[in-house]
Amino acid sequence: MLRLALGTLRARPASFAGLGAALLLAVTVITLFGSLIATAIGGSGGDRLAMIGGAFGEIAMLMALFVVANTLSFSVRQQARDMALLRTSGATPQQIKRLVRCQVLLVALLVSPPAWLLGSWGARWFLTGLAARDIVPAGASVPFSPWPLVAGTAVTLLVGVGATKIAARRTVRGRPSAAMAQTTEEGRPGPLRSLAGLLVLGGAVPLVVLATGLPVDKSAQLALLGSLVLMLAAGLLGPALARTAVLLLGLPVRLVGARHRGDGGGALAAENLRGNAHRLSSALVPIALLVGLSLTFAAVTGTLEQVAPPGAYAESDVWLRGVELAMLAGFGAVATVNTLASLTVARRREYALLALTGATRRQLMRMLLAEATLTALAGVLLGLLVAAPMSMAFAVAATGSALPTVPLQSYLPLVLAAVALTVLTILSTGFRATSEPAVAAAAAA
Repeated sequence: MLRLALGTLRARPASFAGLGAALLLAVTVITLFGSLIATAIGGSGGDRLAMIGGAFGEIAMLMALFVVANTLSFSVRQQARDMALLRTSGATPQQIKRLVRCQVLLVALLVSPPAWLLGSWGARWFLTGLAARDIVPAGASVPFSPWPLVAGTAVTLLVGVGATKIAARRTVRGRPSAAMAQTTEEGRPGPLRSLAGLLVLGGAVPLVVLATGLPVDKSAQLALLGSLVLMLAAGLLGPALARTAVLLLGLPVRLVGARHRGDGGGALAAENLRGNAHRLSSALVPIALLVGLSLTFAAVTGTLEQVAPPGAYAESDVWLRGVELAMLAGFGAVATVNTLASLTVARRREYALLALTGATRRQLMRMLLAEATLTALAGVLLGLLVAAPMSMAFAVAATGSALPTVPLQSYLPLVLAAVALTVLTILSTGFRATSEPAVAAAAAA
């Protein structure tokens, strides 16, 4: 299986670009904060460095691993027909899972050396900034230690292997002939997934209640963790949420399409998104991740600045939260681009069939623009719903009021950037996907 996995990577390197980026990000982040913690353990960074490294690393690791699991599912989904063909040739489900694990292993080993360099450099840069702001001693330096490097790759691999079981489950179950005929839509989510989503959502309720009674600093940290838990619930319940969001937001788009007698692509876009809710939910999750966690962060920061006594909210705190926000935005942007690009490219045959039935390229691009706009708005709406409970809980802990302070001058550009990133990614990828001759694309497997 290792040789087959290597052959697959050589034959289709572009198909693993998103997975490689996610694994690179994960190994880099774990190496970075592992190096900071190793510096604190060595005694040159002080106790506060260990606290910063642990707090930042906790959120960063969860974000990175969430992105890895999400991207891996797309990598497996893109190979569904190839894996079905292997099964018709005699491969067992266990061998298919082993193939995916080998792919994750090879990609992780390939990206680890540059990730180690980036993580080590990032740790030194971070420590220099902390020293410049008198958060750590001026002479603090990051010692060389192989353990953060090993931990970065090992933890990422463990998560990748664990995610393989979930990602490959749908591919290996059922008969190979059914998988060979499978379309891009994967049907309604199973009852176990829906039940898991409801359980995770129920488990987030105690976190919301707990955050209202904690000290401000601990409540702030729990707010981000709680938003991640709600994000996981949204991912599990994604198809149902996607259908609801499109039903609410798709009405204006349908009206525009009706006004143009279908030429605007709005009605077709809305029906496509409703009919392919599973695919849409996969696109909404990274957008909601970017918007929701950024909003939670902005609410925490804005509320702290409002309630803190003059001078208590130091420049160093602003700097640290700025770095954390940039880190969250970076994770969300990588996940968004990877997911949307993969989904759009996977629909080449669909675009070709529409072209063969009379749709012009201009109409296809209008349809994609309408879909991109709906997807972006639905992702923003889901992100707001994810951020609201924990942001309000933190506001209660800090001020006694459930209304957090969100500085629009710092948050609104993030929302607009998420919308622009979504639209540009879908349109640019769709423009390339529709440039292929329709007959050749329609005949492609």
